[in-house]
Amino acid sequence: MKKVKTLFSTLLVLLLALGLAAPALGDKNKADRSVEGNLFKLTTVEDFSLGELDGLAVDETVGNGAIRLAEGAATGTFVSDVIGAEPFEYLVASWNADMPQGAKLEVLVRAYVEMHKEWTSWMSWGQWSADIRRGCADSEDALAFMDIDTLTISGSAGETGSLVQMKAVLTAAPDGASPVLRQLACTYKNTIEGQDIKPAFYGEAMELPASAVLDTPAYSQMIREQSISNVMCSATTICVLLNDRGEDVLPEEIALVNYDKNYEGFGNWSYSVAAAGAYGYDAYCQFGDADLLRQELAHGYSVGIGVQYSNSPNGSYPYLQNAPIEGTGGHLITITGYETIDGVDYFYSSDSAAGMDAACLVRYRADQLMDCNRSKMMYIVHDKEDVTTFLPGRIAAELVPAEGVENAYKLMAGGEQVVLDSGFGGKMLKSNGGGIIACYIEEEVSAKPGGVKTTTANHRFLYSINAKDGLLVISPDRLLRAVGGAGTAHVFVMMNNGVTYEATLLLEPAATPAPAPVATPTPEATEAAAPAVTPTATPAPASAPGSRALIIALAAIGALAVVILLVVMGRRRRK
Repeated sequence: MKKVKTLFSTLLVLLLALGLAAPALGDKNKADRSVEGNLFKLTTVEDFSLGELDGLAVDETVGNGAIRLAEGAATGTFVSDVIGAEPFEYLVASWNADMPQGAKLEVLVRAYVEMHKEWTSWMSWGQWSADIRRGCADSEDALAFMDIDTLTISGSAGETGSLVQMKAVLTAAPDGASPVLRQLACTYKNTIEGQDIKPAFYGEAMELPASAVLDTPAYSQMIREQSISNVMCSATTICVLLNDRGEDVLPEEIALVNYDKNYEGFGNWSYSVAAAGAYGYDAYCQFGDADLLRQELAHGYSVGIGVQYSNSPNGSYPYLQNAPIEGTGGHLITITGYETIDGVDYFYSSDSAAGMDAACLVRYRADQLMDCNRSKMMYIVHDKEDVTTFLPGRIAAELVPAEGVENAYKLMAGGEQVVLDSGFGGKMLKSNGGGIIACYIEEEVSAKPGGVKTTTANHRFLYSINAKDGLLVISPDRLLRAVGGAGTAHVFVMMNNGVTYEATLLLEPAATPAPAPVATPTPEATEAAAPAVTPTATPAPASAPGSRALIIALAAIGALAVVILLVVMGRRRRK
């Protein structure tokens, strides 16, 4: 197969040199090719070869094609051919790339606005990288502007885009390592009445079965790292999708990979699917509908969707019966199945807004859910590609007691200490060298309703381990309180550059001091020790008043008899 690809690439280069292939790219106002539906992807050797490459080379050994920096190049630029699209108002770009530490990728798009017969300027999605410094950009001109992750055509007179070009700028890491860009994609929508673009399933559509319900895992975002738990729905959704495909990641790990420092949040759609792509998956954004959802589910893929809802008919947002919280103006959930019951269509969901994992499993009416999907945004994550990723993921480590410091440990990996700053948690979203420390005490994970998958993320996680003076401070009593005895702690040190160190530690509760013996008083030498009193098994009943008088009378008679006897005996002695 690779020989065929090599021959194809060679022929394509010759055709381009002879001017027999696609015409040179420029500020022209017509498409080199057109696509149907609301999505296109650039992901093959042919796709990349049809564009302009400056300082880059097509690599046919990666997946079904990729681009990387040419040998010796520090930066390189790719510009796609011109893609004809159905008229659109909004466009979201996405990408899959492998990013070495310190490397950068910038994705840009420009659109041709038919009404003005003019191209927009290049609109940027900002600097994407493996570390926490990634962030969206503010791009704007008279024709369009960027709204975090969405290129929006300006105007109120029906202005739309009809042609699209993509650009990617790759920058090497300080050590010269190149980013590897495997895929670029664009999805777009039109909200003008009568101009809706029908979403198309990317692949071979199938005849839908009556139902499709997957065993997708469920995680509550509300019980995760508390400083970010109420705003990490997008990261949790990507975590659910990846673990449904066979990964075993934590929501916090995704949060540290998809965070947008300029937006100051985890909800950047493009960055969220790029995080899934960093694990080697075919992942992209698509504006969708109920039909697209069912196709994905029928093919075995759970889907992330954007929603806004109220759990009351009188709420501020569209009503969604069974919603786990009062309301949200922007939220991401995972759709895990569909079914029709008594003539009513339903979708099954893993909604991370619930307060516990099992409660995330909710069934929603299809009509209500799609009304709540006002943005039409969907996260599509397909199969893992046969590629080598730069994302190191988990690194095995060990915890070694620090000399002279109680309950403090060195984090060791590969024979070297990983030194954590005292401000490790505070730098989590601000600068390199920060992150999140979490652990769970080994115990069996309870089964979830419906037999859904359970993964490491379903354990009961604790967040009381701190970094101080380069060490991990671990209090056994605090961690073991929930299990009531000794236990093995599984510790995850999640760095904000995509690296997670994992270690285990056997914890023993602190020994309880034996109580001091109580001294028994010794009687004085001149006093006779009172005899020990042996309690009776049953207390004697109290005497009645009449009985008490009889006893007193008998005692008096007895005493009188003794006196008389003594007098008589005394008289006898005088004789």
